[in-house]
Amino acid sequence: MNARKLIPVLGVTFILSVSASTSAQQKGADTELLARLERLASESDSKVRNLTGGPKGKWLLHQRKVNRLIDQLKSGQPVDPKEIDEILAEHSR
Repeated sequence: MNARKLIPVLGVTFILSVSASTSAQQKGADTELLARLERLASESDSKVRNLTGGPKGKWLLHQRKVNRLIDQLKSGQPVDPKEIDEILAEHSR
């Protein structure tokens, strides 16, 4: 009789521990992404200060996109992975 009660309790405990672990991993990934985006914003800021004309406008737009993604992540809103990839590719050009 005790075994019948023990198995469901162990199953629920396992499910809860897995979901908590997944949540912690997701937060760690978000933190790493946020740190990387903040570095990109900082690099963009230095480029904006040193450029003029068209290139400066390009970097201002890029900086705005990066800052918008940072704001979305900080507020807990979902961010499209394709948009992140586009920003990273745009920054490396």
